[in-house]
Amino acid sequence: MAPSPTGNLHLGTAYTTLFNYLYARRMGGSFILRIEDTDQARSNPEFEKNIIEGLKWLGLNWDEGPFHQIDRLPSYKSASERLIKSGKAYYCFCTSAELEVEKKKQQEGKRPIVYSGKCRSLTNQEVAKKLAENVKFVVRLRVPEGRGVVKFNDLLHGEISFDSNLLGDMVIMRGSGVPLYNFAVVVDDIDMNISHVLRGDDHISNTPKQILIFEALDADIPKFAHWPMILNPDRIGKLSKRANATSIEDFRKDGFLPETILNYFSLLGWTMPDDQEIISLQEMEETFDLSKMRLSGAAFNMEKLEWLNGEYIRKFTDDELTQRLQEYLVDHPDKQAIAQIVPLIKERIKKLSDFIPLTDFFFEKPEYDFEILKKLKIENIRDVLIEIKNKMESLPKPWSAKLFEQTFRDLAEELSLPVVSCFQLIRIAVSGKLVTPPLFESIEILGNIKTLERINDLILRFDSFDK
Repeated sequence: MAPSPTGNLHLGTAYTTLFNYLYARRMGGSFILRIEDTDQARSNPEFEKNIIEGLKWLGLNWDEGPFHQIDRLPSYKSASERLIKSGKAYYCFCTSAELEVEKKKQQEGKRPIVYSGKCRSLTNQEVAKKLAENVKFVVRLRVPEGRGVVKFNDLLHGEISFDSNLLGDMVIMRGSGVPLYNFAVVVDDIDMNISHVLRGDDHISNTPKQILIFEALDADIPKFAHWPMILNPDRIGKLSKRANATSIEDFRKDGFLPETILNYFSLLGWTMPDDQEIISLQEMEETFDLSKMRLSGAAFNMEKLEWLNGEYIRKFTDDELTQRLQEYLVDHPDKQAIAQIVPLIKERIKKLSDFIPLTDFFFEKPEYDFEILKKLKIENIRDVLIEIKNKMESLPKPWSAKLFEQTFRDLAEELSLPVVSCFQLIRIAVSGKLVTPPLFESIEILGNIKTLERINDLILRFDSFDK
């Protein structure tokens, strides 16, 4: 896997990484991580750190690396010099303006836009003179005349062909000594003994260019497989930041689990054994079959991802979910209380982040919206609250959820109130919300002191509100 550190670890990059990882594990091979950081203007150490931390969080650990292309510039220079010496590459001194004129003529003549080969025939003396004069140059690969069709057998798509005449003599090195993408990755693949190149189908057009470079360097050509990338929800184009796609870090912050992300990737890209929907990384490693990768792009579906995350949450034991929440809620004011609350919310959350709005009333005083209270259609709400407060004070301590429920059912009957309205009034008084974890179990955890304080606080606020 070879991400560029020009942005945080993107969903699409992690998607490709998973299937590289699985193939290496399934075949007993080595999974290698290298960082394509030759674009120094856009590369950022913070992005590299994010990529590495994101892959570790997902559990996609590598066997070798990370290798940095910027540290391998001597290897690329050596390879290009070998090609120049053998006549398989040459110096090109054409200026940008000259190339633009060429391009315009080709467009006007409706011909393929390829380099004309103007510098192919320069003599050694002409080249030496220009180099001595510090004329700017690039190095181009000399595509053999009559090379014809470049074919390769894609492990998923079968045979794919390209006409080499439409590729032209591509630039492989800048005069600064920095390689272009297609050259750098081929040299890396040769030096690192890469056997399989597995990637998104947006790279299919790069493959014939890379094959020509492998041939020029007299190297074994790896096997290639290309699969569709994740599509935007509207199925128009691959998943992109412009379509509100987010990084792995964003999904992590939003409370998704690494198991969920990997499982969802497998659903999108691979026909799993027996069409199961829940599968662990270990099971993927044991059963992955490259030939069963999907050849039609799947659209990203947030609802499906959230559903799957909820399924994983419910599979946890209470202790496991408590630990995950404690790790996730780094700055939570009372991590120990999380264990008490987990049994109440486990069936109600889809993401770890759902814990916060559902339970914040346990840790801080609620704010009251009197418009919500009006919807309860209870006359003399203040008097009812006083009755509730008095009843709570009379109950034996410590409070019991079971006793609470029966007590307030009886109170509702005494006051000729609907039970639901009575319970909702208590819920709003202690939490400020209409939706909470189970009410009386929540009150049991909150305790008599805090609960009575909140009931009393709402009564006092009613005095102010009535005025």
